[in-house]
Amino acid sequence: MKQRILVTGFEPFGGEESNPSMLIANALDGECHEDFIIRSAILPVERFRAVETAVQLINSHRPRVVIALGVAVGRTDITPEKVAINFDDYRIADNGGNQPIGEPIVTKGPAAYFSTLPINRMCQAMQDTGMPSSVSFSAGTFVCNHLMYGILNHIARNQHDIRAGFIHVPQAKEFASNDTPSAPLEQMIKAVRSAILVSRSSATDVRKISGQSH
Repeated sequence: MKQRILVTGFEPFGGEESNPSMLIANALDGECHEDFIIRSAILPVERFRAVETAVQLINSHRPRVVIALGVAVGRTDITPEKVAINFDDYRIADNGGNQPIGEPIVTKGPAAYFSTLPINRMCQAMQDTGMPSSVSFSAGTFVCNHLMYGILNHIARNQHDIRAGFIHVPQAKEFASNDTPSAPLEQMIKAVRSAILVSRSSATDVRKISGQSH
C-alpha cells in the first residue's frame, strides 16, 4: 500500500479571486510517485477552522508527511518555513471575520515549533528546477503561521510519526498585477513537486524539535 503525503492549500482571501497555493495543491492531487501518493485539500482561511480541517484530514488519510502551502504576496522565492510561533496578530480579518491582536494560538502552549521537513534539501531541489527558493524564518502572524503551529502542535501532542511543515509561495504570474513579485504557476507546481519528492528524507538537517522556545 502506498504511503500518503498530504498537501494543503488555502482558499482565496483578502479580496483576491484566486490563491496559488490552492491551484498548486489541486494540480498535485492524486499524483503517484514511487511508493507514495499525494492527497490534496483546500483549507478555509479561518483562524480555527483551518487547523480543525487539517487535523481531520490527518486522521482520515494518516499521511507520512504533511506539507501546507500558502501565498506570501511580495516574496519572489518559494520559501519553506523554519518555525511557527504561538502568536496570532492579524493585519486583516480572516475569511471568518476573526482578527485577533496579540493572542496566543494555544494558551500555555510552547512558544514555537520547528518544521520537521528537510527544508534545506527541499530548497535545493526547487532551485534545481530553476525556481528561486530559500529558507524563511518568519511564517508571519496570520492564518499561515497559525496553521503550521496547529499542525505541529497536534502531531507533537499525539506523538504521531509524521513529518510536517509549511511552504510559502509567491503570487502566481497569471493573477499578479504588473508591479507584484510573482512566478509562473507551472514553474511553481514543478518546484513544489520536486520538494515533495525529497520531503521524506532522513537527512541530518531534519531536527524534530517540538516545543523549543526562543
